[in-house]
Amino acid sequence: MTSHQARKTIIAFAFILLLLPFVSRSQNKISCASLHNGIFHFYPKNSAAHYYSRRQGDYQYETLASGTDTTVWQVKWTDDCTYVEKYVSGGKKTSPEELKIIKEHKLVYEITGVTDEYYVFTGHLDKTGNPPIQIDTMWLKEKTNPVSNELFKHVTNEAALRKAHFSDTSKYAVLYVYRPGKLTNSLANYPLYFDDNLLCAMQNKSGYIFVILKEGKFKMNSSLYKDESGTELDIKFGHVYYVKSMIHWGISSRLYNFKLEMVQMDPKEGKTEFADVNLQ
Repeated sequence: MTSHQARKTIIAFAFILLLLPFVSRSQNKISCASLHNGIFHFYPKNSAAHYYSRRQGDYQYETLASGTDTTVWQVKWTDDCTYVEKYVSGGKKTSPEELKIIKEHKLVYEITGVTDEYYVFTGHLDKTGNPPIQIDTMWLKEKTNPVSNELFKHVTNEAALRKAHFSDTSKYAVLYVYRPGKLTNSLANYPLYFDDNLLCAMQNKSGYIFVILKEGKFKMNSSLYKDESGTELDIKFGHVYYVKSMIHWGISSRLYNFKLEMVQMDPKEGKTEFADVNLQ
């Protein structure tokens, strides 16, 4: 059920799982018996791809609609609505780094909602107690007129924006996200989500640039243990947004001694602070 984009997310996130335990999102009690076998259609978030997924017995065969390569996964259901995938073969276009991750780890999926047309799932690396790497939809029938789900793209440097001649008439927005540097507990990393898509892993004194390809209101949030923080962005093409994500350490009455905070910054102040972090 994973896609090329999701596997890249796995690589970016795998090292965090070695450092921090997280709590997964809860699962509703639903019936998933009819989903243990069948042919499904996957249009991953933040992608224009279409995958055919055939689940049969202990195996799942995943094929990109525009290609001929098929990735084979071994499937084991741990309960009615939770199953584990283990890589078997295929994935010729997958990078060596991606293959290393999916060969060494298991992908665990929780089905959290079912309708007559689709089901919604949450994906984790190795176990459901780890943070979600996917929250997406699997369709029971092929879409007649599928549209691109591409939502954002990572930009490695501002020179790329200048080369693309970004302006207030551009058909995309630019998002800067950053975490200021601190000496205390600087190694504690945590995930940042954009519209339930894993956007990046927030390291101490780090910053990222993203091109946002759709307009509208989107939520951003971070999570660490049971603490969460978030904000909502009203994205309009041609605009620039700065979001600061922070972790505050100190004595707390809770079981942990920190609190997350996320805030949308004034562009002028955000630009000044962004210049002091390390671009990822």
